[in-house]
Amino acid sequence: MADFDPLQAYSSGFIGCAANPRADEEFADSIIRHGGDPDGGSVAHQWEFAGAGKGKLSLLFPAIDAVFPGALPGPPQLWGDCVGAAAANAYLGSLAQEIVDARPDEVTGVVEGPPDIPELGVRQGVVARESIFAWRGKSSDGWFCSAAAKAVTEKGVLVRKPYPELGIDLTKYTNETIRLGGARPPSDKWLEESSKYVARTATFVTGREQVRDFIAAGYAIFQCSALGFERTRNEDGVSRQTTVWHHAQLWSGFDDREITIKKYGQPLVLWTNSWGSWNSGSRRILGTAIDIPPGSYWALASTIDKCQCIALSSVAGWPRRKHTTFGATGNV
Repeated sequence: MADFDPLQAYSSGFIGCAANPRADEEFADSIIRHGGDPDGGSVAHQWEFAGAGKGKLSLLFPAIDAVFPGALPGPPQLWGDCVGAAAANAYLGSLAQEIVDARPDEVTGVVEGPPDIPELGVRQGVVARESIFAWRGKSSDGWFCSAAAKAVTEKGVLVRKPYPELGIDLTKYTNETIRLGGARPPSDKWLEESSKYVARTATFVTGREQVRDFIAAGYAIFQCSALGFERTRNEDGVSRQTTVWHHAQLWSGFDDREITIKKYGQPLVLWTNSWGSWNSGSRRILGTAIDIPPGSYWALASTIDKCQCIALSSVAGWPRRKHTTFGATGNV
């Protein structure tokens, strides 16, 4: 594990994520049992944000940068735990948006602030991916996006700080911390702590318009796919889909502006990887003075059609949030 090279491993056929219809059914049942709706299209219409991203540049990572400077891109993977990393990054995006929004929690009535964690914990990604991956039920790596989402909504997460009462220190992502849990599930004390920080609901998101609108409404999305991308970004931060990776990643932006569609023939979606600063090239967004985070890249929105996508909400519903959405011109 110490010499794990994620780009080489995934490009050589490593299976970090896979389809699992049974896990999908269990996750959908869990959403319904907890009062949610597993149909993202229905959620968008019920909460009146369908169409919210049309013609706009919608970005979620600025909230993460504002609340947790240096959290992105986080540490590079040390093992095949991409599903845990993607789910943790989606939770981080949802958490940061909630803090920026300053909206009282719909259950507790409390206005959430950032967790108290060491500076190193922030640079290591804030949310401990290991605290999600620990619930996979096996000692080997690889997992399913729907199972991870079920864990986040039922078991919760831990953040990057010491937990002396649990006998663990999650401040830094290490070869030791990624071995926590697995075939032997975390303890009752662990669950008592992590369940304080659940994502209260989640839903499956399908298609380009739903992805666009959930991001525009302030919700990060993580996904599993078999899509791999080139290592170099072009002048607008765009990378082509060129190969196969069985991999999970985060989406934290959508560009539906006319200027972008005119140049690329369709909108773009922003992928954020869990491999640290693994790629190179321009990070400047077309027509703006904004740089995407290291390790990220834009890709054609048509890639969405080949992904399983899940959005997380850390509050009880799906209200629109304050977020960085730019108009059709993209001028900032």
